[in-house]
Amino acid sequence: MSESQDKIRYQAVIASPLPNKPCLGLRLQAGKLTSIEFLGPSCTPLVPEEEGAARAVSWLQHYFLHDSTAERIPFQLQGTPFQKRVWQELLRIPYGQVMCYGELAKILGSSARAVAGACRANPIPILIPCHRVVAANGPGGYMGETGGEALAIKQWLLHHEGYVG
Repeated sequence: MSESQDKIRYQAVIASPLPNKPCLGLRLQAGKLTSIEFLGPSCTPLVPEEEGAARAVSWLQHYFLHDSTAERIPFQLQGTPFQKRVWQELLRIPYGQVMCYGELAKILGSSARAVAGACRANPIPILIPCHRVVAANGPGGYMGETGGEALAIKQWLLHHEGYVG
């Protein structure tokens, strides 16, 4: 994607320390974060021009520096009522801790498969910590994948937060 396309599509693009060094594309609407997308490692960083984007970038930078005390940033979620319920529950899982898909499903009166589907649809990964939901017998999946780069990112995020499981 060219720099001019990044400026049209995202309000900020930042480098990340994640496996394979993907850039993160941030979208906002009315100053509220609406998505974080994993881009390729060859994208051009885009400095935020608006306050909401600058705050989102700052939050991610604090997170990557092991600062779990950074103030939450405003976000706006598009999803089904069930997805929004799952995402709200994800926000309750403390930094460095995990919950099994089945445990979360029990809280929500749903199935583990439905919870996994809502996690896969999460538009704001890292901020909405779907990486903190794991399978009963291992890490489970991430971004709809059970291996490869996606799972490496999930494992990196969990390790970054100090989870050893």
